[in-house]
Amino acid sequence: MVMDHYSHLLSNFRNLLLTTIDPIERTATLPLDIYNWMQQDYTTINQLQMRNQQLETENLLLKAQQQQMGKLKLEISRLNRLLGTASQMSSSSVQIANVNSYSETPLAQFYTLNKGSLDGVKINQTVIDAKGLIGQITSLTPSSSRVQLITDPDIQVPVRIQRTGQRGILNGLGHNQLSLMFIPNSSSIKEGDLLETSGLGDVFPEGHPAAIVNKVNTLKGEPYYEIFAQPVADLNLSQKVLILSKKMENDHVR
Repeated sequence: MVMDHYSHLLSNFRNLLLTTIDPIERTATLPLDIYNWMQQDYTTINQLQMRNQQLETENLLLKAQQQQMGKLKLEISRLNRLLGTASQMSSSSVQIANVNSYSETPLAQFYTLNKGSLDGVKINQTVIDAKGLIGQITSLTPSSSRVQLITDPDIQVPVRIQRTGQRGILNGLGHNQLSLMFIPNSSSIKEGDLLETSGLGDVFPEGHPAAIVNKVNTLKGEPYYEIFAQPVADLNLSQKVLILSKKMENDHVR
């Protein structure tokens, strides 16, 4: 019995001691618990920040790819328009060329293309875009060529009024402007008339849209109208053009 009594007292004392020590132990381990909690929370925040940076990077890449997709769609659209123009011709002997540079000064209006004599390009070949006449090849290097635009003051294009068939000469004035010469003031012509290549002189192939009449003036005492026009082709915007072969030009004229 005595042993049981002491054993019971010892057990009660141990329980009391544990009860007393437990808050002390909790207090002693509190800094470590706080550190572990903060470390875990910091790790979670760090992981979230890294994930956020990753998502931002992926979003930036997706936007960049989207821009490229837009560019590719535009490129495909341009090529389709050019190929649509070529498909209407009597031969497939054309070359697609890129516009490397564009010059517009009072003395000269020209493109530089990325195709030259090594690509089979020749002097006097006609160049068009998806809408109409651009100009004519006037000089070559092995890898490039220069196109004199129809707005150049030194170029003249035999044309006809599509609506009436009346023939005249289209002359460049620079700054995206043209004049139509030798149209008698007795002729039927009006603003909005389409001017197309006539094929006369074997200079340009017949039937390509060249310009739209935008002003007709009657000059007192003069036998001809003063007529101004603007190019049909996107001279300031074209990035790809078609170089027509001489065979195609001849076939087209016939």
